[in-house]
Amino acid sequence: MISPRSLRTLNAPLEEIQGEETASYARIAAVDGAHDLGGMHGFGRVPVEDNQTLFHEPWEGRAWAMAGVLSRSTTIDRFRHTIEQMPPADYLASRYYERWLWAIERLAAEQGVLESSARPGKVARPSPFAKPASARFQPGDRVRVANSVTPGHTRVPRYLRLHVGTVDRVAFAWPNPGESAAKGTYGDPELVYTVGFAGSDLFGGEADHIVTADLSESDLEQP
Repeated sequence: MISPRSLRTLNAPLEEIQGEETASYARIAAVDGAHDLGGMHGFGRVPVEDNQTLFHEPWEGRAWAMAGVLSRSTTIDRFRHTIEQMPPADYLASRYYERWLWAIERLAAEQGVLESSARPGKVARPSPFAKPASARFQPGDRVRVANSVTPGHTRVPRYLRLHVGTVDRVAFAWPNPGESAAKGTYGDPELVYTVGFAGSDLFGGEADHIVTADLSESDLEQP
């Protein structure tokens, strides 16, 4: 159970927090967020609906359309990271598009569209075909996932950290998600590798499958 004080500290601007609460904020900011649920136990089976519709209610379609408009002036990583700023208790209790709507409200304010009729400029999109000249790793190489715990945005799920896998392919190139989330613009691309992990290493001996993940070069190291 997260106390009301912890939630208030987590969401308050750093400059408004003094003394002991500054230290508390620093400790909270250095740990994983409630959004990183991959590989965690206790949430039950993932519900699968037969003949599932694209949207369950009309407002979800409108939220999807608004996100598309706002995303023209920022990065997909900043949109994702904005969702991650949602208070943990609210995040866990919210539906998928409710989280989107929470982020849309904040991105709209950030871009100034709530107070002005002027449209913000568009962000240039990177090309996944623009690859660096050389790759640090090659298919068949063994690699370890770095243990990067950050208050910013990362595409590395916690259950893969420090695990060793095998590079399956050099997949594509994309700007670092953490940097584009922080800046709201895309930087230089880096290579992204598809890496395979033995399910038994991640989840125990009964898991006989292979888990593959697309991971940035900066998130990988030699074992």
